[in-house]
Amino acid sequence: MLPACEPPMSKEERARWRRGFFTIAVVTAVVIVAAAWLGRQLPLRSPTRIALALLQGVATTVLIIAIARPLRHYDELQRRIQLEALALAFAGTAMLGTAYGFLVNAGLPDIDWGQWIWPGMVSLWVVGLVIANRRYR
Repeated sequence: MLPACEPPMSKEERARWRRGFFTIAVVTAVVIVAAAWLGRQLPLRSPTRIALALLQGVATTVLIIAIARPLRHYDELQRRIQLEALALAFAGTAMLGTAYGFLVNAGLPDIDWGQWIWPGMVSLWVVGLVIANRRYR
């Protein structure tokens, strides 16, 4: 785990926090995948399919809160590292999304943006964490 991803705490507290976080992450992934699979079995705009889509949104929100919650316990340097990583993820996602939008206008196939934006942002956030952690080492 990257040093700036976890709140400062004792070894036992960190182990408990990691278990809780990874449990939330795995449950979120299972809920999202299961709801997507079940939703594809249902007709478009059906109430159950809409409810499953909302469930995916709630699961994603819970995961985002689990990621953001420890930020208030970070020291100034850890917050700066997170800010720089999030700024890279935000700007990088905007840049890649806009660039691909121009490519779609040029004739490339359109993609399901909802499927790619979140993984792209998380990937760029991790890249930003690695860069910022190396800078402040």
